[in-house]
Amino acid sequence: MNNLIETKLLVLLMAVGFCLNFFCGVTGSFFPPENYIQMTIWQIGDALAIMACVLAGRYIGNRGQNIAAAGFTMLAIAYGVSFASSNINSINEEKMATIILPLLPALFLISFCKLFSLWLRLSSLLICIPFLFVYKNVTQGTYNFENISNTLAYTGIQLLGLLWTFSIYKDFKINIKQRNN
Repeated sequence: MNNLIETKLLVLLMAVGFCLNFFCGVTGSFFPPENYIQMTIWQIGDALAIMACVLAGRYIGNRGQNIAAAGFTMLAIAYGVSFASSNINSINEEKMATIILPLLPALFLISFCKLFSLWLRLSSLLICIPFLFVYKNVTQGTYNFENISNTLAYTGIQLLGLLWTFSIYKDFKINIKQRNN
C-alpha cells in the first residue's frame, strides 16, 4: 500500500473513530443511567476514541508534531481509564475520576500542535476545567451523574475529537494539494 493511500485510510479511520465516539456518547445519554445498553454504548465509544487517538497521534507525529503526538497517546490511555471504569451496568466513579490524571498532561501536550488553530489549542486546555470539577465532586463524595460538570467534561472532550478531526482532515487536504503542485 503506498503512503498516500495509507495516510488517507488513517485519516478516515481516525475520523470514523472520533465521530462514532461522539455519537455513542450522545446516544448513551438517552438511556437510563448505568444500565447495560448505556454502558455498552459508552464502552464502544471509548474503544473507538482509543483507536482515533492513536491514529491522530500517528498522523500528527508524521507531520513533525511529536509533542502533540505524545499527547494523543496519553489521551488514548485516559480513554482506556474511562473504558476500565465501566462495568456491564455501572460505573466505578472513583476509577472514572482518575481519568484526570493522564488527561491533564495529555491535553497540555496536544495544545502544542501547530496544525491546530490557536482557539482549538486553547480549547484543548480549557476542557480540563470541568474534569477538575468532576474529580473534586467524586473525591468529596458529592458526585451526581446529572451534574453539569460531568456533561460538559465528556461532551466537551468528544466535541474536541470532532474539531481535531476537522483540523487534521484540513491539513491532510492541504498536504495533498502541495504534493500535486
